[in-house]
Amino acid sequence: MNKIIIIIDRCLEWIMVSLMAVLVVDVTWQVISRYLLGEASSFSEEVARYLLIWIGLLGSSYAYRKKMHLAFDLFTDKAKGRVKFWMELVIHAFIICFSVVVLVFGGWYLVQLTWELNQLSASLQISLAYVYFALPLSGVLMVIYAVNFIKQIIIEGPQEVEHHVDGVA
Repeated sequence: MNKIIIIIDRCLEWIMVSLMAVLVVDVTWQVISRYLLGEASSFSEEVARYLLIWIGLLGSSYAYRKKMHLAFDLFTDKAKGRVKFWMELVIHAFIICFSVVVLVFGGWYLVQLTWELNQLSASLQISLAYVYFALPLSGVLMVIYAVNFIKQIIIEGPQEVEHHVDGVA
């Protein structure tokens, strides 16, 4: 599983870098067209909005993987041994539940509904289902990462549970 996690990490890193590069080019074009050419581009604001959605959702998955996400870890940092072991397991189990219910199932429902209603973006005239697909994708990534964290915690056992970032226990 560690090789799969590493491959997912690398792909996600390249996707994030590519999306950020496109966002920089898009916003630069928006500024140039508005202030230098005197007429705002009709599509660049919409592209920037959709890129931010994808970057935000995929970035949250990546931040969770690297343990850089916003977390309330006051109690887990002070816990030791079995207490820390169980707290870590429960936290990652809750993350799996949230990701499956809200992001995967809820996101997939939104994608299907948008596809069926044939909702199109105003300027680009693309299906909004492509934009909303970031939700279930992000959810699947979080589930994969949470399962990997749980596997690491179980392998380490109830002794001192550490946070491993590199995917290798």
